[in-house]
Amino acid sequence: MDLEPPLQVPLQQVLNASAVLTHHILSGSFRSLSLFLLAFSPAQLTLDLVQTIPAFGPHQYIALGPHTETTRSAYTTSWALPPQLQSWAIEQQQDGLRVRFVDSVDITATSSYISIPSPHSHVYSAGGPSAQVHTLPDNTTGFGPHVQEIYFVPKSEWDTADKTRKALRYGSHGIEFAFPVGSPALAFIPVLGGSTIEVYTKADDGSLIHSDSSPVPQRAGTTEQEDGPRHVKVHPNGRVLYCVTEHSNFLDVYTISPPNGRTPVLTYVTSRSLIPPHLRSDGPDNASNNTNKRTYRGDTLLLAPSTQSQPAPQSIFVTTRGGDDEETKGWVSVFRLDTEGMFAGDIETNPYLVERYETKTSGGKAHALDLRLKSDDDPDGALWVILTDDSPPHPGVRVLEWDGWLWRGGGTRLREVTAWPKPGFYDTETASKVEQEQMEGASHAVWLD
Repeated sequence: MDLEPPLQVPLQQVLNASAVLTHHILSGSFRSLSLFLLAFSPAQLTLDLVQTIPAFGPHQYIALGPHTETTRSAYTTSWALPPQLQSWAIEQQQDGLRVRFVDSVDITATSSYISIPSPHSHVYSAGGPSAQVHTLPDNTTGFGPHVQEIYFVPKSEWDTADKTRKALRYGSHGIEFAFPVGSPALAFIPVLGGSTIEVYTKADDGSLIHSDSSPVPQRAGTTEQEDGPRHVKVHPNGRVLYCVTEHSNFLDVYTISPPNGRTPVLTYVTSRSLIPPHLRSDGPDNASNNTNKRTYRGDTLLLAPSTQSQPAPQSIFVTTRGGDDEETKGWVSVFRLDTEGMFAGDIETNPYLVERYETKTSGGKAHALDLRLKSDDDPDGALWVILTDDSPPHPGVRVLEWDGWLWRGGGTRLREVTAWPKPGFYDTETASKVEQEQMEGASHAVWLD
């Protein structure tokens, strides 16, 4: 049998095709009222501004909602006064992707986190003394009717409670969902000042019913109030929850049990420090241990995406921010997971179980993450990583490259490949003061494609 010769594609054609491939990023800011649409080129390792979108910031935290072939929806929080949530349409137009404002809803207290769990029928937000539940309209972007307000202070204190962004330092700070087999969906809300994770069951109408209150683990030499649970994530198996503590800089792991009225929903299992061993002392009587707690501020976490060959996430990425003096840098830690969602081993110095990356700045108020697979069929799960930065001298959006655990090359598995704005933008000769203020300090950013 005669075989046809393999198709020969000119090298320049391959390079041209790679060069036009871009992935878009939507970013908020801590110091600007605007949102920013960026384009990242994997071939050229560049990150460029596509659109500046007048918004209602600062501090936009972003959740992506349902999408069609031509339109995707996004929902944001902000520090605007009076407190609001906003919705946005992300549309494919003739000249490329563009973002436009759709509508907003007033809420009673500033929110710092927003989530749209499957089946994308409701939007949930949380921040400070309260959380909110709204419906989502069918087949369009925007907000539907308000369903519920949840309180984290006694109702008798609600009228006098702080409802500004300052309350985010000690109130609720996030909301995530689990879908255990044979149980209603569960919602988890970390309350930073109370050092608890509040647990709710999700009703058919989208409202949340309080089921349990889980205190943080008692650590040697500390009190529960010192931990400050900030953000949580749930493993796709619905049986494991991860929590970052802001004050004590730990990644805590819990197992999830369906509510039965007799046993706790969350059972603490183990922890890992967000601070590398050479920068900390694990002895509770060592003065530097307390110094580390004050210097670093645990921030956020994200599970690596699943792949066809690896349906269970192989890694969890976690960040902590450095000190206010800008001299103490932040850290990104990557912990390897087994197929059940537990840490793959106990040896913290094993480079095939833990990876540490020291960031270029403290991170300021930022160091949020988002992850994107470099290839859908990569068995090692190599990733592009968004890291936001609010700290001088070059605040903005950074893109890191993660090579995966089986990588055999030299150097580190995790490294920065590009950033926006470029170094030099903040020089007075390059940009006016107004332009600098408009583009400083990324808060949260997400991959759009």
